[in-house]
Amino acid sequence: MPFASRFRLAAALLMTACTVAGCITPRSKPKLSQAVVEARAHRDAPSGPVCPQTPLGDLGAPMAGFAYGEATVAESPELTAAATWLACHPGVAVVIKPDADVHGTDAEQDALARRRGEAVRAYLVAHGVAAPTINLLPRGGAEPGGEHLLIRAEGRRW
Repeated sequence: MPFASRFRLAAALLMTACTVAGCITPRSKPKLSQAVVEARAHRDAPSGPVCPQTPLGDLGAPMAGFAYGEATVAESPELTAAATWLACHPGVAVVIKPDADVHGTDAEQDALARRRGEAVRAYLVAHGVAAPTINLLPRGGAEPGGEHLLIRAEGRRW
């Protein structure tokens, strides 16, 4: 075998051995600094709702409007804003004061008012409000004392 052929064979074997040895050699990763760990945690954290700084007294009494005879909550910017505020302030109690249309018997009106109140409760819970903080008044019930947000659930009167 000529010298050049032996030289190429030896070089190829040497390169193969170096390549295999390089792939098998364990490599250590440098340890991340605490600042990098915190920065990555902040970057990967899910973004929550932007919490409004409005005081409770300035919110008023948001209203959930309903169509005649219906108990389905329509999208309302006022109610959505109240739900966002309540999700950011979980210690505030919520009182839902439902009402019904003026047609039908008292039992029918009570049932419609209860369904409307439950629909508002479900809407608030779906938007991040803690369910234990939500109180549902009976139709015509008196508003309790203490600090709370009153939400009216009303429909059309005609």
